Amino acid sequence: MSFASCLLLALVAGLVVYDWATLRGKNRRALFVEAFAFLVGAFFIAFPERANYLAHFVGIGRGVDFLLYPIVIWLVRESLLTRRRRLQDEEKLTELTRVVAVLEAREVVPTRSDEQGPR
Repeated sequence: MSFASCLLLALVAGLVVYDWATLRGKNRRALFVEAFAFLVGAFFIAFPERANYLAHFVGIGRGVDFLLYPIVIWLVRESLLTRRRRLQDEEKLTELTRVVAVLEAREVVPTRSDEQGPR
């Protein structure tokens, strides 16, 4: 195993430990999905010839392409879903702001100086 592979495996392990420590009580399912995805990534880092074998088996030239194609597709999907969620949240916030403004609106009572008009 090369030095670069060892560094990448250390990075993967560090990210999993960091996320587990900071998010452990918040979203367990996301942590398990992340750990699984990182475990698969770590496997292909440790055994890159397996990625090449799978790539050739399905008709893709290189192992790295076999791994990158689905990752790019997934990242584009996540980007679009996140944008859609952000726009929906902005619409909800606008509607909520309008409701609060209407509920807290007060009738403007004219003062004496308003009743006299301009001089």
